[in-house]
Amino acid sequence: MTQRIGTRAGLGLVVALAALVGAAPAQADITRSCAATLVVSPDGSGNDVSYSYSARVNAQNRAWANRAREQARSNIIECFQLHWDMRMTENSPVMCRPEGGMDGYPFRALSQDLTRDICAANPGRDSMVVDVTVQITGQRGCELPNEWAPVSLVDDYRVYCATPPQPEQREGWNLPGMDYRWFEMAAGARAADCEAICTREDRCRAWTYKHPSGDDPALCFLKQGVPDWTRDARFVSGIKGEVLH
Repeated sequence: MTQRIGTRAGLGLVVALAALVGAAPAQADITRSCAATLVVSPDGSGNDVSYSYSARVNAQNRAWANRAREQARSNIIECFQLHWDMRMTENSPVMCRPEGGMDGYPFRALSQDLTRDICAANPGRDSMVVDVTVQITGQRGCELPNEWAPVSLVDDYRVYCATPPQPEQREGWNLPGMDYRWFEMAAGARAADCEAICTREDRCRAWTYKHPSGDDPALCFLKQGVPDWTRDARFVSGIKGEVLH
């Protein structure tokens, strides 16, 4: 009798555990997300342009839900900052795409897309200075305590709607890295000659010219992205099609 009761109790326990396991979501199904509203605001009385998208992160379990939202919030900010550093390229970073957890992110070629949209919203303006902010909303973890103001992403960036002036060169600055090719320049060549080659090549997004020194010839570096600026008197650099300020 005791043996039979124990068997039935054990069977009931197994069935109950199986039901719980079947009801529990897989880890990949426990996701938490935060919503982003990114706003591009021109100076003066211009019209803003806004974009809505979201970031999602898988949680280890339900107890980690708030941490997953905190990570989603961080990803929203990091995605745009990373893309801004490579804004002249034609594709967004992986973390800004659906496979990176970002849903509805509106930009591919960030500089081109942003310029197109803000200029279309403000017809008749040749240029304008814009700020870019993002408001992040959602459940606990998406917003910081007492947060009411949007997060500032970019300040005082000039957008040209009409044909821009001649792109400037930054004397004494290097853009190290992201080279897809480099070569020696002919004797007497100038930084403008390196820039002209970049202008003719679709792949080129930025360039750096190295001054000749002693027996070393001048060099031209063509870049498929836009690296960080570095102070170095030996170089002149520029970003294709962008007026620097």
